[in-house]
Parts: sequence; structure tokens; C-alpha cells
Amino acid sequence: MGTTTVRLDNDDEQLRLSAFLKSVKVHPLDDGKAVGLLLARSSTVDVVDAHLVVLAVRLRDSILTGDDEDLNMLADSLPANRPTIQLWP
Repeated sequence: MGTTTVRLDNDDEQLRLSAFLKSVKVHPLDDGKAVGLLLARSSTVDVVDAHLVVLAVRLRDSILTGDDEDLNMLADSLPANRPTIQLWP
């Protein structure tokens, strides 16, 4: 479980953050075997990135990220069903 601290300067920011957080879905880290296999296949060590790729495959969803290098390395090592990874500004 992680903690995030955010400082908001006005009520508009608070409302936008509140609306955004209502759209967030939390997924438990319960794909340990698939994550471990992906890490071994890709020779990488970032469990969170690997879990994100495994989730994207399972949910048939894309990943939007500000740093796509590690995620692409993980996705490239998949035998099939590579998720789309989009770089955000």
C-alpha cells in the first residue's frame, strides 16, 4: 500500500482531484506468478511495472505513462497480446 500526498492551492483543484479519484480502480498485486515470469523473461526487476503490464494484458487495456522505456522492455518480452503503451507528454 502506498501513500500519496498532494497540496492543492484552490477549490477547483480539489474538485478536479476528487472527480479523478472516483474514476481510479485499485487492483491487488495478486498476479505474482505471471509477474515473476515476466520479470524473468525480460531480465528486469521492477515488480510494479511488471504488474502494470500483466494487468494491461489481462484487462485488454492500454498503458499511459510518462516513462515508457521499462514498460516497453517488459511488453516486448511477452509472447503475445502485447499491450499498447502510450507516452504522455
